[in-house]
Amino acid sequence: MDPYREYQDYVMASRLLVAQGLSLEILPLSRYARLRLKRMELVKEGRWAALEALDERLRYGFWTNPWRLKEALKLLGHAPYLASLEAFEGLLFPEERARLRYPGQAGEYYLGFLRLPSLVMDPLAFEEALREQEARGEALPLFLNAFHRVLG
Repeated sequence: MDPYREYQDYVMASRLLVAQGLSLEILPLSRYARLRLKRMELVKEGRWAALEALDERLRYGFWTNPWRLKEALKLLGHAPYLASLEAFEGLLFPEERARLRYPGQAGEYYLGFLRLPSLVMDPLAFEEALREQEARGEALPLFLNAFHRVLG
């Protein structure tokens, strides 16, 4: 997976959790990258307990792992940001929304993952949903301000 896309997914999960009062932290890209390297070390060393704790912090698999997403949805309940594509995009800054190819694109991508937990017992439908999400992901630009800062 593209590390920038992975970070963007992390930020969107974090913004959602922060908005719902379930987290206080959104790591800057540099800190996320360092912790991601640490995660790779833990995998090589087989340190599973430490890996699990770090995965929670990095929101690793938040959108793509149906079991993690199912648990997150239990915590999120009826979060208003999950109500519609437009509501979800309320988590974006105006300049980030402007970088999307069309209104609702980010919401379409991220909210599209919400169907995965219910499809896990239907392998064909699950695989089709993953293909749709992959296509949406390929079309979704890197929209975060962190990727578009100009040093001046």
